[in-house]
Amino acid sequence: MATQALAQLSNLDNESLNQDSYQFLKTFANYPLLHAVPRKVYSDNIYHSSSDLLDKSQGPRDLINSLNRFSEVDVDRDFYYIPETWQWNYDELLETSRIADSEYYDPFSVYTKIREMRLEFQTKVGHRAQKLMEALRHQRKNDEKKFFENMVIVLSQQHYVTRMCDSCLGPAQKELKLISEEVRQYAKEEIAHDKLILNSIHILNKDAQVEKNYTPEVKLEIEVIKHAAQNCALSFSTLVSIMEGTVYPESDPVGNLLLDSSLPKSSHGVEAHFQINRDGNHTAIPEKFVAKLPPVTKKTVINAAKLSETTIELDSGLSIALYNELFGQ
Repeated sequence: MATQALAQLSNLDNESLNQDSYQFLKTFANYPLLHAVPRKVYSDNIYHSSSDLLDKSQGPRDLINSLNRFSEVDVDRDFYYIPETWQWNYDELLETSRIADSEYYDPFSVYTKIREMRLEFQTKVGHRAQKLMEALRHQRKNDEKKFFENMVIVLSQQHYVTRMCDSCLGPAQKELKLISEEVRQYAKEEIAHDKLILNSIHILNKDAQVEKNYTPEVKLEIEVIKHAAQNCALSFSTLVSIMEGTVYPESDPVGNLLLDSSLPKSSHGVEAHFQINRDGNHTAIPEKFVAKLPPVTKKTVINAAKLSETTIELDSGLSIALYNELFGQ
């Protein structure tokens, strides 16, 4: 994208530069563009976070095991696909985000690079979610009764995330003082979203017991976010970015599946949740958090990367878990 911008701008004459560049850059108005070049940050404050748990963890699976508080979850069995050792290039992350002539790192550069790293990962494993969605579309056309049963399970994962939102945002407001006001505003916008999802579920099955449908992936993903909320504002920001996504589509893909069924009203709660997030531009909320942070230490950068790597593994693994449960391996 940067190459395209430079090519376009280099062809403009001085008189038309301002107007033409404005029109060109306007086309990217709906996309989050963040710098990935370290800036010199003038600040007497340095942000440092530490976590003995992260220091001791050998990789994502080990961290998940340390955070697992659920007796029914067997980490080696349920998370066989998650690496035992850290996979991301942390040296590249540090090099990209280090402030020149200092031992500290620019939080926005860290945030940008981590987002790039997890988007690269999501590109590689995007077929997982596509496979699940295609199977559900096919099932809707051929066995709608079973499709509705399966959609209750799918929506239950979203219900868990929205239901447990306050258990993450509450500690973040208390522990992460630098961003507590921004988190408080964010929490206000997330109130009762679980009821919207539950409304869609109950149209599909008024007697659905959603608690029985929560997967190990969604349970442990929330535990990772809780750990970030209690320990590190930068880590928390990168994880909220994963949960909120990068760019909103025109409509919710899961809502579209339901809208095209014989129970179109079941899409209303899901779509309402989606539109609230989209209208509030929730993909940009983590950037408000990061903007409040001063330069950060190396340990803080590494911790944010480790938590992000673990969270995106769990997030993408949810598609594997759901496909295996609903359609078999």
